[in-house]
Amino acid sequence: MRVVSVAILLGAVALPTLADQPPEIRAVTLSRAGVAMIEAQGALGPEPLTLTIRRADIDDFLKSLRLSDPAGAVPMLSMTGPGGVDDVFAALPFDPEALGDLRGLMDAMIGAPVTAERRGTRVSGEVMGTRDLPCAQETQRGCIALAVLGDTGTIRQVPLDDATELQFADASDRDAIARGLAALRQAGRALMLDVTLTSTETDPREIGLGWLQPAPVWKTAWRAEDGADGLVLTGWAVVENTTGQDWDEVELTLATGAVQALQAQLYDRLDAARKLAAPMMETALMSSAPMSRDMAFESAMDIAPVSMDDGDSFSRYTLSTPVTLRAGDVISLPFLRETLQDARLTLYRGGSGAAHPSMTIAFENPLPLRLPAGVVTLYEDGRGHAGDATLPELAPGAQAEIEFARDTAVQVDESLSETRNLQSARMVDGVLVAEERLERRTSYRIEGAPDAQRVLTISHPMRQGWDIRNAGGESGFDDTRFRVDVPAGEIVTQEVVEQRVTSTRIALLDLDQEALGLWSSRVPDAELRAMLDQFRDLRAQQTELRREAARQRQIEAELIADQDRLAGLIVQLGDDSPATRDRRARVDSIDAEINQARAARDNAEARQMEIEQELRDLLRQP
Repeated sequence: MRVVSVAILLGAVALPTLADQPPEIRAVTLSRAGVAMIEAQGALGPEPLTLTIRRADIDDFLKSLRLSDPAGAVPMLSMTGPGGVDDVFAALPFDPEALGDLRGLMDAMIGAPVTAERRGTRVSGEVMGTRDLPCAQETQRGCIALAVLGDTGTIRQVPLDDATELQFADASDRDAIARGLAALRQAGRALMLDVTLTSTETDPREIGLGWLQPAPVWKTAWRAEDGADGLVLTGWAVVENTTGQDWDEVELTLATGAVQALQAQLYDRLDAARKLAAPMMETALMSSAPMSRDMAFESAMDIAPVSMDDGDSFSRYTLSTPVTLRAGDVISLPFLRETLQDARLTLYRGGSGAAHPSMTIAFENPLPLRLPAGVVTLYEDGRGHAGDATLPELAPGAQAEIEFARDTAVQVDESLSETRNLQSARMVDGVLVAEERLERRTSYRIEGAPDAQRVLTISHPMRQGWDIRNAGGESGFDDTRFRVDVPAGEIVTQEVVEQRVTSTRIALLDLDQEALGLWSSRVPDAELRAMLDQFRDLRAQQTELRREAARQRQIEAELIADQDRLAGLIVQLGDDSPATRDRRARVDSIDAEINQARAARDNAEARQMEIEQELRDLLRQP
């Protein structure tokens, strides 16, 4: 037997139906990628197999159709194209509107042989067109006459009304009208497509068909109940039949995994620009939602037998009991059951800011298969419904903690304090290397339930670079856990101490006087502290000299401005009065003051440079 793959434009949401004898669906596989894989059988022989496909499903059908033909024949699929109406009427002598307008049709068919019969009178000849005709009654409107050229050259007019019957004599004209009507009929069924399957072999035989079509994602709902040996968890599959066909004793498979399902554009017409590369078809990636299947429980009901297999990233659950489901209906049935070790926790997650701990169950997948995700409803003996939660997809051996409710009888207050202590400091090549010990104290104040003792599990988040100094904690992947006994009605405090040591490198030449004073007060080494104090004193001198140099620079600028003002006034007055002579004397004295200010500034700047060198020499000391 040879399997032939066919890529053509069909669809995949509604299940195709055979016009003469519908194909028999043998198996359906529902994926988390939003597609269903259909496996069916049908009869093919001298007559073609006709399938009716929803227009929205044509691309997926053409993308994925597979045929298993024992004759090994070449299959062929045909259907009306996306531009079928326009293409048909492009080759016809009339447009689509003419088929709904008799006058328009006659005007478009000028020259066509026609026979018109009205009230026993028959007229044959070639159509010459139509014209308006005076109506017999004033209340009538739109009276029309058809002009016909007879064999003898006689032109006769025939009124076009309800009493007139027309027949085109030429078979090609009749065929053109039939093709136009068929095209319009097909366009009227725009949501459906008729697809014909034929092959090069005409002997009657059974063939296998397989294809993909869009389908809603199947869902899982879990029930968790107290059992004799632990927590019993049952998974219910929720499946909807959207294939468009009833399922009768169908083998149903539920598949997990994040597969890629591309939406191909195979049916719609793609026109490529002549001078550009062909346009790319748009793609859509549909990835499956995570899911988890890891449990099952004993109860007063049985579950549907399931055969299971898995791969690296997926699992499949095939129901051994065939499923019968009408198109459009939904079915829910139990398909998984496991008894798990009862691992219930009263859990408080540090850093959450919650006032109460959560009632939590720790699940572990004991199966060698991935468990589908779903909602979990918890029932407890003597209590009934104890809460709902969402279970993520669990790989084999994976664990998950599911929170069902809050334990409002227990109150938790979380507070945080932080201290830092300088442990050591040293100078290396002019760089101060300081090591600090940071300590964070998280205090969990727990008010116990008034009526019963609790064992509270505190999940303290792990912080990168921090070490927990407490004993008795159990380290996990991203947290450290502490089990705290909380007697009824009492208050218990659990402290978690975290430490980390940080190393800081600071170039002393970059520190100002204030920063040097701060580090000098913190370093534990007396010799290093004395050196920092000396360094700070020199920095203080530098600061004062910098101020003095700036002050002298300002004095110099003011003297120069005063001298320029007096010199300008002397030139403007141009006399030798006593006042002018005093101004000249002042100009001369200002020169000495300017030189004095410059000398003071230069001395201050020179001393700054000397101190800078002293600082560098101080840093080079062993």
